[in-house]
Amino acid sequence: MASASGSFCGVCEAQDVVNEAAVWCPECNEGICTSCEKHHRASRGTKHHEVTSMNDYKQIPHTIASINQYCPEHDKKYQHYCSLHEKLCCPPCITTNHKKCDLLVIDEIIKTSKGSALFDIMEQSLKEMKKNIERIVEDRRQNLEAIKHQRQRFHADIKETREKINNHLDKLEQDIQQDIQAAEQKVISQINRFVQKVSDHGKTIDELQKNIAATKRFATDLQTFFGGKMFESEIQKEEEFMMSLIEDGCLQQLNLQWRMDAKMSDILSMTKISEISVIPKPSTISVTTDREKQAQQMIPKIPKTINEIQLTLLKTIEIQKGENRIGITGCTIMPSGKIVFADQSNDRLVIHNDNGLFVCESPVSHWPLDVTCIDENTVAVTHNAEPYYIEIINIVNRKTVRQIKTSNQCYGITNEKGRLLYYEVGRGIQTADVNSGSTVTTVVKVDGKQYWNYVATSNDRIYHTINKSNSVTCYTVTGHKVWEYKDESILKSVHGVAVDNDSNVYVVSIRMTVSSYFHQMESTRVDC
Repeated sequence: MASASGSFCGVCEAQDVVNEAAVWCPECNEGICTSCEKHHRASRGTKHHEVTSMNDYKQIPHTIASINQYCPEHDKKYQHYCSLHEKLCCPPCITTNHKKCDLLVIDEIIKTSKGSALFDIMEQSLKEMKKNIERIVEDRRQNLEAIKHQRQRFHADIKETREKINNHLDKLEQDIQQDIQAAEQKVISQINRFVQKVSDHGKTIDELQKNIAATKRFATDLQTFFGGKMFESEIQKEEEFMMSLIEDGCLQQLNLQWRMDAKMSDILSMTKISEISVIPKPSTISVTTDREKQAQQMIPKIPKTINEIQLTLLKTIEIQKGENRIGITGCTIMPSGKIVFADQSNDRLVIHNDNGLFVCESPVSHWPLDVTCIDENTVAVTHNAEPYYIEIINIVNRKTVRQIKTSNQCYGITNEKGRLLYYEVGRGIQTADVNSGSTVTTVVKVDGKQYWNYVATSNDRIYHTINKSNSVTCYTVTGHKVWEYKDESILKSVHGVAVDNDSNVYVVSIRMTVSSYFHQMESTRVDC
């Protein structure tokens, strides 16, 4: 730049005059004032230079504005671009470093630079990243809200637990107080009976003492002789009684003893009643970019074979009872992990959360067959009862958003990049715009009335189960047949079909088969 800020006229500065620049000339790489601009437009060497106002120029990022049109090494204007080294080249640069390179004329390649799809891609990528950030921020906000609710729930649980413990301890205290009182009364009664018994013997001894004294004073010698024998016998009985008290342990001290239960000691030794920890769980949001999507298409994957696949029972889901016997004919998984079941017998959709717990049910038109996810809140449902149409339903407010009319009953349906792909009796595999339902076209024509046919898509392939012939057929997205699998010893009464990330095809039938890419590998270990 001619000045530090580019805000002053470079021509005037060269003459030691300071004038504010009105426009910026990228060719001259300097600002030009209003007076000099007239000469700039009239001069043969500069009249074709495109200039921009200083207000617009100042909005250009500094890193972009600093891109010079002249080579700093040779002070020559750039004329070519080297695609091999991704560098701008002036004539001397070409002769010294880029003689054998594939050079492009700058004037030719920059003509369409502003209209280039690259900027559209970059802008789209930035929009996608912006949406990702908004989703992440919203997800974190929801996480904070969830943490708040968890804290409140924990406080309530702790308070409730404390009350239960207090009530239980009060009950235990009341019980032990009653036990102490009962034990005390028992000991008191026992001691009182013993004292009464001993006191009775004391009276007997008093009587003997009195009788012996009277005999000694007033009885005859004969009476005294024979009376002594009698007194001796009575005294011996009392002595035996006294000895029995010692031998029987009747003179032991009786004491009440209180001993704390070991479990209570454990409670008193506890330093905390619970632990709080932070447990990370898998994210419920997906963060993707356009570049990442393109890269995923370019990077080859090593698919898993049937020998590497193991089926594991994750959970058993109990469907809420309806007025009629439950008849599940289709299901779909939402981005959040919710599972939506189509219950044909009860004309409803049954929604469960990602843990398999019942959330709600949504009534639909008569005889729903299959269901597919459009977005987190919306699904498409096929029917095989008149009037024939595909029903677009908001599962949050449980209202029908719109209907896509069809000529006959429909069975399997899936959503492929904003277009519904479904099987219609008498027509075959059809496709329609998910938003408007317009532009209905036939991808694969299937004549005749064939029922209970399902469809799935993956990696530009369509997979079609044909119940009548017990077969599975793979097509391209344009309807060209790739392969067909038919073996009634393996497939019998086929219905639903799904495809995993490794292009293994899973078919619901009396037996299950898994097909990998263009050849079939059978698994009879699992009955579905």
